[in-house]
Amino acid sequence: MSSPDPEMKIPEKPQLFVCHGDDGGPRMHPCRRVQEALCTTGIEYEKVIAAHGSPFPFMRKGSREALRDATGATKLPALKLPDGTVITHSRGILSWIATQRANGR
Repeated sequence: MSSPDPEMKIPEKPQLFVCHGDDGGPRMHPCRRVQEALCTTGIEYEKVIAAHGSPFPFMRKGSREALRDATGATKLPALKLPDGTVITHSRGILSWIATQRANGR
């Protein structure tokens, strides 16, 4: 078992990976809904704009390999918790937010 690298910085806040439309997109857009829920609940997070272009692979601009490296997936939105747990899909993220709210966070 290897010891953790003391130079590696572990984020203290969750990282939310979103598309370029993020909080300025349509109200029904998953990236926007998740951000609004985090803000409403008062959960601080670090926003990472991880993709540009269309959700359809053949219409995307650039690669989502950096997103895959960070989260293990190429779907947005994705929430990476400080312990390394990754929650994908807006429904899963919204469920986690509701649990935080119920726990008094």
